[in-house]
Amino acid sequence: MNKIFVKNTSLKEFIDFALSLKEMKEVKEKGFPVPDTITYTLDRRGLDFLQKEILKEKNMPSVEMSDEFEVDLYGINFKFILK
Repeated sequence: MNKIFVKNTSLKEFIDFALSLKEMKEVKEKGFPVPDTITYTLDRRGLDFLQKEILKEKNMPSVEMSDEFEVDLYGINFKFILK
């Protein structure tokens, strides 16, 4: 029997990605533009996982999950929507 493991993308991975975009040589030295907004479409599990993680970091209650939310990381607006 094969088992399938699904790994949700963590907030730390998005933070690391945003930081790597800002720190790229092409961005810092050559003025390569960084997008203002990046949109990700996630399934319900991934969206809820990430949303709970963000709310926990902000010390906010995770009473009701939203089908769409945004978070600013290093000046890049990350928008997450339900697939």
